[in-house]
Amino acid sequence: MPPRSLVLLAASLCAGGLAALVYFYDSDLVVLREHLNHPFALGVLACLLMAVAAVGLRWMWLRVVVIVLAGLGASVALFGGWVALMFSSAEEVGFVDGPDPYRIRLQQSMAGLGPDAVMWLSVRRDGGLLSREWDLGCFNDDDSDDTFDSVKWTGPSSVEIRVADGRTFPVALDPASGRPQTTAALNC
Repeated sequence: MPPRSLVLLAASLCAGGLAALVYFYDSDLVVLREHLNHPFALGVLACLLMAVAAVGLRWMWLRVVVIVLAGLGASVALFGGWVALMFSSAEEVGFVDGPDPYRIRLQQSMAGLGPDAVMWLSVRRDGGLLSREWDLGCFNDDDSDDTFDSVKWTGPSSVEIRVADGRTFPVALDPASGRPQTTAALNC
């Protein structure tokens, strides 16, 4: 096997390992969450690198088998990514500023194929490349009483989430890290 194929094989294994890592492990670092959290795209890249690396194989039958398997793997990853995108794409609604360096991020997505919307809340601690973000709550509006209404800071390390019927969900944050000690969820 030529050195070029070995380098492509190593790159393929790295891309596949990174795809598995971001698929199974959810990091709280914002840089990783927003820019590297694409396991299906990384899976397609790993398959394409494997197919290109297989061109340097000496035996024709092994070359064909690897290229066909890589093509099937890339097709499965593309289809899986398309399905995941259809059911999990979220639109950014805005931010609620809190005591420096914290703010709450609001995102909305559709709940499956139905007309219901889901509001996702997360708390972010800004810190440049080391900014972190943690899940704060999730509210599905399939029951009109459970629709997200508002969120406000009630102190330097506490948040109160309100739904349409007036219920409130107080959430305390760890004063040292900013990580929520509990989360709130209705029908999610």
